Amino acid sequence: MGKINESVRTFNSLMRTFLFGVLLAGAGLVGWKGYSLYYEPQQKLDEQQRELASARAQLKQADNDLSARDRQLTELSTELKEKNARLDRLETAMRLLKLRHRIAHLSVVDQADQPESDRVVSTIEFYEVNDEGTPVSEDRKTFEIEGDRIYVECLVAKFEDKYIEQADLDRSTAICLFQRIFGEFQEPQDGFLVDNVGSSPTSYARGGKMSDFEQQIWSDFWNIANDRQKAAELGIRAAHADAPSTRVEKGATYELELRSTGEFSIRRLEQEPALLSEGSDPST
Repeated sequence: MGKINESVRTFNSLMRTFLFGVLLAGAGLVGWKGYSLYYEPQQKLDEQQRELASARAQLKQADNDLSARDRQLTELSTELKEKNARLDRLETAMRLLKLRHRIAHLSVVDQADQPESDRVVSTIEFYEVNDEGTPVSEDRKTFEIEGDRIYVECLVAKFEDKYIEQADLDRSTAICLFQRIFGEFQEPQDGFLVDNVGSSPTSYARGGKMSDFEQQIWSDFWNIANDRQKAAELGIRAAHADAPSTRVEKGATYELELRSTGEFSIRRLEQEPALLSEGSDPST
């Protein structure tokens, strides 16, 4: 009987131990399940939030990069517009600097040998023209000059390039005043007067009338030429006489041109002035 009781106690002890182990295992399973049910979603949520934060950071960086590119494009566009504007100004300035004005024609009406001197006498008709090569007035002067090389003496005032580039109202082109015509066998002081003192060529005058600014220059020309400060105040870079010349032939007409910067040129026309007045271009 005592052995039976001992066996029962042993069995009960084993059962209690087994049940206690089952309870511990159940508690552990419940705890793990509880941890899984509570913390695993939280971990996933944290991971998703980190991914979302990373995506937001990337989006913000992309937005910053895009904004930076937009600013760069805007700056490049502005820079391009400024460069194009400078290029346009430069092209305009170069065009104005190279602009030529037709100012007079020399027509060789006749040439004849002079027996007593063995020299040619050239009969010259001189008249001013506009930029189209059309005479600006009916006033045509005729001169008989010894020789076949003709000089046209002018006073010329050349303005600073900046005024020409800016198309300044009074200083957009050099201005000249015809003085004398003479031949190779004449002294300049013995030449034929072309313009009266104090007058100006109508070929470049504004509206055919000399401005007060031009009158100021011609009335005090040589003082201006010798006074750099006075010349600078008027925007003049050079004031002096010039006498371009060419060897002429009977029946030919020669055109005198003045560049905006003040350089003269004389060239023979390939067509008669009568044709030029109908719209032909002598440069073709």
